[in-house]
Amino acid sequence: MKKTFIDEDTKLNYEIEIKNFNSAKNEYIVKHLKELLPDWLTYPQTIIFLFFQCKYPLNGSNLPQEQLEKDRLLLKFNQLGKEFYYQSKKQGILSEIICPKSGFPQYSTQGTQIFSIPHLLDRNLSSFQVKSGQCGIIHPLWGQAVYPCIMFSMGNITETNQILSKIVSIMSLNALFFHFFHRNQVY
Repeated sequence: MKKTFIDEDTKLNYEIEIKNFNSAKNEYIVKHLKELLPDWLTYPQTIIFLFFQCKYPLNGSNLPQEQLEKDRLLLKFNQLGKEFYYQSKKQGILSEIICPKSGFPQYSTQGTQIFSIPHLLDRNLSSFQVKSGQCGIIHPLWGQAVYPCIMFSMGNITETNQILSKIVSIMSLNALFFHFFHRNQVY
């Protein structure tokens, strides 16, 4: 299940793709679950891939500018991820957010292994290309102007989609309210 949204702040796209966890494609996670997610007793039911369209290609041509863009998108992801984690928890669904910078879980006990987002993309989404050396990805529409993130859930696709849809609609309403309020504020 894949959905595309507009970031109300930047007018850039972001995509959310929810996939059933396929143990054959993710044998590394199955084999190393205790080193990746020590708190989890079994592997997740769903993998949630998030792709934020960047203002600039992340190709190494302007590292300071690219780092600022990555930091901005990491904040966006953390905002959405935190809300996903707490909304899932309220429904009794175990979930985890993987830090795109470190590859470690943000809410579970940190393990001894890290998640490789390019590796997971290569195994689960054939429409993406992984750059040589597993150090970046190429989006089918946005090229290298993409910031990838992942989350895991013990919820099925329907439950996960319902939680994410609610979060995205709330975030969109908050952004619209913020823009309306600031546009009409007298200084």
